[in-house]
Amino acid sequence: MLEKMEKIMEENTEQIENTTVEEDSSDGIKQLREEYKKLKAENKEFKANAMNNALSSLGLTADKGLGKAVTKLYDGEVTVDAIKDFVAQEFGEVSSSEQPSEDVVSNVVEAQSRVEQLNKIGVNAEPQDVSAEFLKFVKSSDTKPRDSINAKLRMMDTLKEQNK
Repeated sequence: MLEKMEKIMEENTEQIENTTVEEDSSDGIKQLREEYKKLKAENKEFKANAMNNALSSLGLTADKGLGKAVTKLYDGEVTVDAIKDFVAQEFGEVSSSEQPSEDVVSNVVEAQSRVEQLNKIGVNAEPQDVSAEFLKFVKSSDTKPRDSINAKLRMMDTLKEQNK
């Protein structure tokens, strides 16, 4: 009888230990699931940032056009070279309108420098006084008589138009 009691006690203690282990393991599993969800969300965020950076270095945006298609279709390593190869295979080369060439960039820089130089000079291209320019042209020794007469006639027509 004593043996039966010991057996029953051992079974009861095993059942008690098993229930506490199961409760602990369910809490552990719950914590692991929460941690997994958290890490999965962080990984998704990091991949999105890496994809945006890689696309911007290729001259694309993740919101529009080819960049949007790449973000939906591409599921590989998120590096610039890998994405560039994928775009070349799936869509052909990146068009020049989406990726500015070095010639366009250099032309823009040259044009900006020319504009800055002209602003420094600050000379107005229009004559300050039309009548002074007219007299200078008519009295010039280099002006041919025909050109002088033509200029006088045009000036008379211009004055008539202004007086109307």
